[in-house]
Amino acid sequence: MTKNAARLVLVVEDDVSVRRPLVKFLEMHGFSVSTAETSDEGLEALTKQRFVAAVIDLRLRRGSGRDIVVATPAEIPVIIFSGVPSESAELERVRPRTRLIEKPYSLVLLVEALEEMLAGAGSQNLHP
Repeated sequence: MTKNAARLVLVVEDDVSVRRPLVKFLEMHGFSVSTAETSDEGLEALTKQRFVAAVIDLRLRRGSGRDIVVATPAEIPVIIFSGVPSESAELERVRPRTRLIEKPYSLVLLVEALEEMLAGAGSQNLHP
């Protein structure tokens, strides 16, 4: 069902007007995407599939993206996208391989950051 399971990304975003273009852009850049709209759906997806990265909104209508960020295995890069950077500062500090992309965001910047984080996975194991 997925085009490229080796590049499967979890996108957790409850706003369809943000999620839909993000998914399309990631797919255009060779990623397969699994989506979730709530923290429970995101947490469940983490137990069922192997992701190479996650893109997570912290403010969801049902639950908090923070729970998903914390539950994501440390080896998986996480991009937090939020309109409130202060909410992600602590997560970026305590969880390796976590970056903030502020809303409104650039799809190009987001994909570039994701590619950079994935490229560094082999050579920067524990460098934040």
